[in-house]
Amino acid sequence: MKRIITSIFILLLVVGLFVPLCNGTGTGIVSSRVEEEIGRIVTEGNIPSFHACVVSNDEISWVKGFGAQTAYDTVFLIGSIQKTLVAISILQLFENGSIELDNDVSDYLPFEISNPSYSDVAITIRMLLAHRTGLATLLPHEFCYDWEGAYYPDYAYGREYYTPVIGLSLGDFLNECLTPSGSYYSSSNWLFEPGTQYSYSNAGYKILMYLIETVSEQTISDYMQENIFSPLFMNNTGFNSSDFIGHHALPHTRISGSNLELPIWDGQHMMRSTVSDLGHLMIALMNGGQIGDSQILQPETIDMMLERVSDFASENTVPSELRWEGYGLGLDIFSHGLFGHGGSTIGYKGLMYFNPTKMMGYVWLSNVNCILNYNSNDWYDIARNTTEIRNLVLVDIGLFPASHLNPVLVIVSGVVLAIFLINIFRVRRRS
Repeated sequence: MKRIITSIFILLLVVGLFVPLCNGTGTGIVSSRVEEEIGRIVTEGNIPSFHACVVSNDEISWVKGFGAQTAYDTVFLIGSIQKTLVAISILQLFENGSIELDNDVSDYLPFEISNPSYSDVAITIRMLLAHRTGLATLLPHEFCYDWEGAYYPDYAYGREYYTPVIGLSLGDFLNECLTPSGSYYSSSNWLFEPGTQYSYSNAGYKILMYLIETVSEQTISDYMQENIFSPLFMNNTGFNSSDFIGHHALPHTRISGSNLELPIWDGQHMMRSTVSDLGHLMIALMNGGQIGDSQILQPETIDMMLERVSDFASENTVPSELRWEGYGLGLDIFSHGLFGHGGSTIGYKGLMYFNPTKMMGYVWLSNVNCILNYNSNDWYDIARNTTEIRNLVLVDIGLFPASHLNPVLVIVSGVVLAIFLINIFRVRRRS
């Protein structure tokens, strides 16, 4: 009997060792152990500031800042995470009857946009939302247009500086690039027949931003403030750095392993936000478009955003990996039931993930990048650190299975399991 009790105790010990490694808490609360690990990675990875937030059900369950700027109201440029909010704006116009998703976008603009090789194929709004127009990723001089030459000549590091595009309105820039009479027009702006495949396009979402302004007769800033930021209590989100003096994260570019602090910049239509504000956005996306008494989209429209339009899933994958599997309308689709979007721009990076089934999400923002002086080692180092943090958090809160077990604990567990089996064998021999 004594050996049986001992064996049961050892079995429980083995289970106790393995369960914490394989499963998260599912509470939406990041453990102190993981917080300490994040702090270590931020310090050793030379990340100036790193903010993260977890939402669970209808509330923010955890938020924390690491590094130099830790105040919760610190804003970061969010890069292409902005595309999700652009998509929401477009779908609001669809819901109120101002536009139809399968209509030619040219029907709503003062100039026509078409692929010169397929002029009879309409460029629809739905194609633009899903990155299926065939437009190139960037238009001519688009990078300079976006950042308005803010770092030229001191920090440009070979990036193009083309004075004529600086200060153009969004409509004028698109007209110059996409109409045959435009100064920067080229047939090479188009890659394939519209609607036939996926190709990520910043240019396509510029067209959508211009569509919002044209149809709503508001600036995109005013439109989003009225229809998204205010309803979702995103009180620290906007487009102008002057609105966030004193709590704006300082951008950095990574050059050969060292960070160079840059001046804060505005750019053209560049959104900035906090992890808490983006947490409110994820709550609405997981809750059928609603947060509190505010309904920014109807549940069936949210379902349209989440529906897979382009499919990249592969059977030859490791189950424990986080995989990019497709794209909906303004949202990436990942494995393990996750949706979200990433963002990367001069001096800033970020990513958000959420699982509508589990009603839980995670978003992070940081203030270091290496776009100005692209170097594969610097890019890899930054990505490796933020991915390590992501995996720690997603495993800890139960959104992602553990991909790697601690080798020391595995060895200890193996020894304990061996003792358990020996005890069982001895008990059976004696009986």
